[in-house]
Parts: sequence; structure tokens; C-alpha cells
Amino acid sequence: MTAAHERVSAASEVMIVSSLTWARFSGVRRITAVALASSRELLRERILYILTGFALLLIGTALLLGELSVGQERRIVLDVGLGAIRVLGIAMAIVLGVRLLEREIERRTIYVLLTKPVRRWEVLLGKLLGGALLLFASVVVMTGGLTLTLTAMGRPWKEELPLLIPVVFLLWLQFLMAMALALLFSTFSTSALSMLSALGLVLIGHASREFLQWAEVVRSPLLALLCRALYYVLPNMQNLNLTAAVVHGREVVPSIIGMASAYVGLYLVVVFVLAAIVFHRREFR
Repeated sequence: MTAAHERVSAASEVMIVSSLTWARFSGVRRITAVALASSRELLRERILYILTGFALLLIGTALLLGELSVGQERRIVLDVGLGAIRVLGIAMAIVLGVRLLEREIERRTIYVLLTKPVRRWEVLLGKLLGGALLLFASVVVMTGGLTLTLTAMGRPWKEELPLLIPVVFLLWLQFLMAMALALLFSTFSTSALSMLSALGLVLIGHASREFLQWAEVVRSPLLALLCRALYYVLPNMQNLNLTAAVVHGREVVPSIIGMASAYVGLYLVVVFVLAAIVFHRREFR
């Protein structure tokens, strides 16, 4: 009896582990399906091609501006090119972040999606991953255009590309934060207000370091506490902008990339959890 009981217990444990593994695998499969579907839907957005094309146009124009400045060609091309990628990439991220849910709600396909055996947080995570994948592809295209522009002016791409990749990767992390914020606001607000709110936070985030400086000079302890709170709550975009390093030909230290990636990862988790809570409590009628 003891041996038989042990065999039954072992078989039960195997079945439990198998079911948990299958459930975990099914969750990954559902998230992947939502991510791929979201990517295909976002590929139909004309604004994506307009902003990417405009960025490539600005990068190409930078080559003409560089020809007008003797000895400053590389600096001008990198300043204009990376500036175009940063500004238009953030605009693209905010628009895509809002459109991730807006299309589903407008077409009322969100009702069909939520009737499927998929959790709401899985829907959000899948859409966020789909948008991140599309943003990555756009960054690759714009970086390729900037590299070709530098090659056209006589700069060897084998020397420029290793300097560009870390800087552009940090810009992509900025775009992910902007898209996550836009997705958070879109879970409870209109599209226009979500875009404005996300844009406002991103703009303030580029000056977040000033809040820490103000906390050191203000006399009121309450204001100092408020400034420090804003510094830690707002997205710190300044630390993710290392354009000056590549302009001056300096390599980015790997530890900086690691710390920035950890910060963005933690920030994305917090924003996603807030978005999942709000989206879970939202009622669709």
C-alpha cells in the first residue's frame, strides 16, 4: 500500500508540474499572439511611415548642412541626425502607445478580445511588446540611414557604428518609457489627453535633474521634499541621452548602459503594473 501510495503521489506531482508548465507556456503563447497581432495592426499606421521618413529626410539634410561647415561635418550630421531620431522617435512612441488600445476600443474589437481565454494584463503586455518590436525596427532603419549618411561623407561605418549602437539603444529605452506612459494614460483617458499627458511627462523628464538641484537650494523643507519626490517619480530622460559622447568620439562605458537598462526596466514594471490595475478595473459598455 505504501509503494502504491508513493507512486500515486509521484504521478500527481508530475501532473501538477506538467499542468503548471503548460499553463505558463500557454500564457507565453497568448502574449506572443497578441504582440504579433498588435505589430501587424500598427504597421498600418501611416503616421509611423511619415515620422520615419521625415527622420530620414532630416538625416539626409544634415549632410548638406555639414558641407557648409568646414571641419564640422561629422558633428553637425550626428547632432541633427540623433536629434531627429530622438524627437521623432518619442513622438512615434507616444502615438503608438495610445493607438495600442484606441483601435481596439474604437472598433469594439476589445469585447471580442476579452471574451477569449486571455487575461487583461496579458493583453496589455502583448500590445506593449508588439509596440516595442515595431519601435526597435524603426530605430534600426533610422540608425541605418544615419550610418549611410556618415559613410557618404567619408567616415568608415566600421568605426562609427560601434559608437552609435549604445547611444541609439539608450534612445530606444527612452521611447519604451514614453510608449508605456502613453499606454497607461490610454487605459482611462481619451486619446488626445493621453498624448498630451505622456508628452508633458516626457518633456519634464528631460529636465528632471533640475528638481534635485532645486531641492538643495529651496528653504522650505516641504518644497525640498516635493522636488525630490518629483525627481524620483518622473521619468529621468536626461541620463538616457548620451549624444555628446558619440559626437566627441567617446565610447559609452558598459556599466552606464547596464544601470540605465536596469532603471528603465524597473520603471517599465511600475508603469505596467499601474496600467494593468486600471485596465482590469475598467468596464467596457
